[in-house]
Amino acid sequence: MRHRIVSWICALLLLLTVASVSVGVATAADAGQYAEYTAAGNETAPAIQSAEPTQAASDGPNGTAFVWERIDGERVSGYRIAVTVSSPQENLSVCARANGSSACTPVGPNGTAALTTPGTAGLDDLSISLSNTSSDTTLDRQPVSLQPIQRAGDVDDDGLNNSNEVARGTTLTDADTDGDGLLDGTEVHQHGTDPAAADTDEDGVADRTELQQGTDPRQSDTDGDGLSDERELSLGTNPTVADTDGDGLSDQREASGKTDPTDADTDDDGVLDGRELEIGTNPVQADTDADEVADGRELAIGTDPTVADTDGDGVTDGTELETGTAPTESDTDDDGLDDGKELAAGTSPTTADTDGDGLSDGREVSDLGTDPLAADSDGDFLTDRQEVAWGTNPNSMLTPVWVTSSLLGFLIGIGVAIAAIRRGWVTELSVAARLYIYRRLELDREIIEVNREIEATDRVAEADRADIDADTAAEAFEQADWELTPDARLVKLMLQVENGRMHQTDIVEATDWSKAKVSRLLSRMVDDDEVVKIRLGRENLICLERAKPAAANSPHAGDIKPPTPGG
Repeated sequence: MRHRIVSWICALLLLLTVASVSVGVATAADAGQYAEYTAAGNETAPAIQSAEPTQAASDGPNGTAFVWERIDGERVSGYRIAVTVSSPQENLSVCARANGSSACTPVGPNGTAALTTPGTAGLDDLSISLSNTSSDTTLDRQPVSLQPIQRAGDVDDDGLNNSNEVARGTTLTDADTDGDGLLDGTEVHQHGTDPAAADTDEDGVADRTELQQGTDPRQSDTDGDGLSDERELSLGTNPTVADTDGDGLSDQREASGKTDPTDADTDDDGVLDGRELEIGTNPVQADTDADEVADGRELAIGTDPTVADTDGDGVTDGTELETGTAPTESDTDDDGLDDGKELAAGTSPTTADTDGDGLSDGREVSDLGTDPLAADSDGDFLTDRQEVAWGTNPNSMLTPVWVTSSLLGFLIGIGVAIAAIRRGWVTELSVAARLYIYRRLELDREIIEVNREIEATDRVAEADRADIDADTAAEAFEQADWELTPDARLVKLMLQVENGRMHQTDIVEATDWSKAKVSRLLSRMVDDDEVVKIRLGRENLICLERAKPAAANSPHAGDIKPPTPGG
């Protein structure tokens, strides 16, 4: 009995053992090729590190790689895949499975393998698996998607074929790679812009915007004025025209200065900015010389917009226009006094004879010393002109007394003559007449002496003539460098040409200087002993010292009228 019990127990244990082994074998069989590999100890399990198509033309959406249907003109039968395995070991292989077919190759000791896809169909569902050939187990799996395309095709229908898109680096599945609003094909074939860059010329303005406004999307400075198209748009200038406002200055020059590149006349003075820079006026100041006359008006009337007093008469151009004088003539009324002096003296710069006495203001001030504001300077009831005509002093109130005395003297003389006839004084008068004739003869001899001296000095003057080829004083003045030669030197030069003597009025005519200027100049030269002035009635004879007639010092010199220079 006991023996049977032991036998049953042994049989039961045997059955349990067999059952356990059977279950283990069944479980392993069910796991099959998908059982995971468990490394012994601390080893890392092999895995697919990367699986890349080596003939990919471009990346597609969702990890898809575009590949050419034809390579070197031949249709492709399969595409090469480069696989890298981490923690490689023996007995590993990789397989490419697609469309129910597979192609496998062993993994090299360095963990790399290269295999070719099993044909070209179904490559959008291609997978790469890593297996242990000794245990016939799959260790890892990685999907790979390939999409064969034609070179002449256009995946994104943007007008640029696939081959060109790959060559230019544009996206095969995006019709506008750079997002600038222009199709890639349009950019390449029509505009010549870069389909991979929204701003081809990098000027800050997108290609599409440049095309809309007429600028060149391939040139950062379309009009070549030194300002980028973006800068011009910010300034409001025309990026296609170098000089937006047409004032003769480029937009860049105006933008870097103070003028407005969008306004031809920045200061609104009637002169274009470019013209102002040419003539030296300030293009941002309407009245450059601050004479209260705008630059444009000054150019129109002939005054200098850079000089407040164009004619140098001491009165600004603006004041002259207000008072009615000519801003280009220092002596508007040609009376021998500059306009500034007339305004200071209270005379009218537009009327030659302010007091209407028949004498010009200049003559009254410079020559006679009379008051140009009073017709009768000395208040003797005789006008200045009358006194000058009679030879009396227009600045003396005694003139009427002198005239009365002369009249009384004349009447007394008649009475004396009658008395002389009656009393026999005729003889005495005869003697007096002979004495008078004698004195006249003496005077004639003095005049002859003066003529002889003049002829002698003429011969000396011929040898001492100025070193200039001129026959008259006017020619000498024209030939001399009168802008650099002092006025006194010019006068002496003219005197040398005219044998040392000239009338003061002849000097005025030869130089075209004003009478007042000539009078002041000669007065200075007399004070400096450079010339000699001889009064001849109402005229002055100007002489060099060597040409002064000795008879001019005679008591009768005031009665002498020397001949004009030269004869």
